[in-house]
Amino acid sequence: MNALDIRGLSKTFSGHVVLNGVDLTVKAGEVHAVVGQNGSGKSTLIKILAGYHSPDRGATATVLGRDLELGSAAAADRLNVRFVHQDLGLMNDLSITENIMLGRTYPKVAGIKINWVKAKKIARDCLARTGPPIDVDRSVGEFGIAERTRIAIARALPDNDDPALIVLDEPTAALPARDVEALFDTIRGLTAAGNSVILVSHHLDEILGVSDSITVLRDGVKVACVSTSEVDHDQLTRLIIGASLVKNVDRPRVTATDNPANVRISGLEGTALLDFSADLRAGEIVGVAGLTGSGREEVAGLTIGRERRNAGTVTVNGTSVRSGDPIGAMCAGMAWICGERARYGVFSTMSVGTNLTISDLAPHTAVGRLDHKSERVETARWIDDLGIVASGPDAAMTTLSGGNQQKVLVARALRLAPAFLVLDDPTAGIDVGAREQVHGIIADHASASMSVLITSTDSDELARLCDRVLVMSRGRVVVELRRGVDLDAPSIDHAQVAGATA
Repeated sequence: MNALDIRGLSKTFSGHVVLNGVDLTVKAGEVHAVVGQNGSGKSTLIKILAGYHSPDRGATATVLGRDLELGSAAAADRLNVRFVHQDLGLMNDLSITENIMLGRTYPKVAGIKINWVKAKKIARDCLARTGPPIDVDRSVGEFGIAERTRIAIARALPDNDDPALIVLDEPTAALPARDVEALFDTIRGLTAAGNSVILVSHHLDEILGVSDSITVLRDGVKVACVSTSEVDHDQLTRLIIGASLVKNVDRPRVTATDNPANVRISGLEGTALLDFSADLRAGEIVGVAGLTGSGREEVAGLTIGRERRNAGTVTVNGTSVRSGDPIGAMCAGMAWICGERARYGVFSTMSVGTNLTISDLAPHTAVGRLDHKSERVETARWIDDLGIVASGPDAAMTTLSGGNQQKVLVARALRLAPAFLVLDDPTAGIDVGAREQVHGIIADHASASMSVLITSTDSDELARLCDRVLVMSRGRVVVELRRGVDLDAPSIDHAQVAGATA
C-alpha cells in the first residue's frame, strides 16, 4: 500500500495552468524527492497537499488507502500528513515542550490545569523518534539551526506511533554543510520507523544522497519519476531544465595586468571579520568563500555600508564609502544583490515594476509626479532583456517564482549602471535553471567593465564565475585561488576545511 497516491492533479490561476494532470506516488517507508525549477509547480503541489490551495476538479488522492480531500488542511492532518516548512515556524522564546505542543491539545489535570508532566513526556517521545534526547524545558532559541530543524520535525510527528507522511520543504536551505548529514540521519530514522518522507529541495547532491525515488516537474507537468539509483547529477539536471548544465560561464577573463584597480577594500573589520582587503579591477569577478563563522558572512554588509565597520576603508573610483552609509555607497557607484530576498530585497505588496525601478525613480519623475507609463516601458524592457517570467510590469511580485523575483532584483541593481556590484549569496534558494540565467547575466555585465564581488556558500558557483576566489578562515583571508592556476570547486572546498582546522 502506498503512503500517498495523487491522480490527475491540476491547478489554474487566472487562466494560467500551474499544474497539468500531475500524478504522484510515494511508497510507504521511502524518501521521495520532488524537484523542479522555480515555477515548475512543485510549490503549488505542496500547498494543495497542505490545504493552502484547492485543486481544479478531477483530482483524487489517497493516504495509505484512505481518501484524502485535497485542499483541506484538516483532512491532511487527520491522515497524519504533516509539514515542515523552510522557516520552521518555531517560537524561539518558548520551550521545546511548548513548541511541540502547538497545534496539539494539552493534557489536563481535572480538566482544568495543564498537565505539564504528560506534556513534557509527549515532547520527549516525539524528540526520541528523531534522535538523541534534548532537555525539553530549554527555549528553542538556545539551539542552533540544526537542532531547531530537528525540533520542527519532532513537532510534525503524531503523538502515537501511527505512520506519518512528513513533507520537508527545503529543510537544508539554512543548514551549514556539516549539519546536513545529521538531518539525513534523522530522515533515515523516520523511514526506518515506518514513516514516509516527501523532500523538496534545490540541492541535487542532497537529493541524490538521501532519497529513494525522484519525481521531476517541469512547467507544471510531471516529466519523470525515477529511482535515485538510476540517475546521476548531470542526468537529473537535464530532466529538470531540459538541457545540459553549462560547466563554465563563457566570458573574457581579467588578469592582474588587464585594468587598473577601481575598487579598493582595505582592513575591513567587523565582529567575526578581523581583516579583509581586496583590490578589484574593472571587469573582474572576485569571490569570497568560507565556512560559517569564518567572517565571510560579514564581508558584503560591511562593504556596502549596511553594517557599521569597526575599521577599514572602501573606495570606488577614488570615492570613499563611509561606514553605515548604504545611500552614500550607491551614490559612489555601488549596488547590492542579496540572496535573502524576503528580508532585504522584495517589497511583497508592490508590483514588479515598482520593485524594479524603486532604486532610482528620477528617470520617471517630472514636477514631483511619477510617470507610470514611463516606468512600465522600462520594466517591460528589463523583463524582456533578462527573461523574467511575469504577466507584465503590473504583476504582483508575489506571483513570481523565487528565481524570477531574484532576476527583478538583479535588474534593479543593473539599471543603476554600477561601477561595483556586491553579491551576497545571490542564487540562494533558486533552482538550477534560474541560477544558470543569473550567472550569465552577471558575467555579461562584468564583461562590460563593472567590478563584481560575490560571497557565496556554493563552491561550484564561485568556480564557474570568478577570476579569483579569496578563502576565509577565522576572520581573515587564508588562501587566494586563481582561474587557470588552481581555481576549481574541490580546491575551494579543501581550502575552506583546511583553513578551519589549521
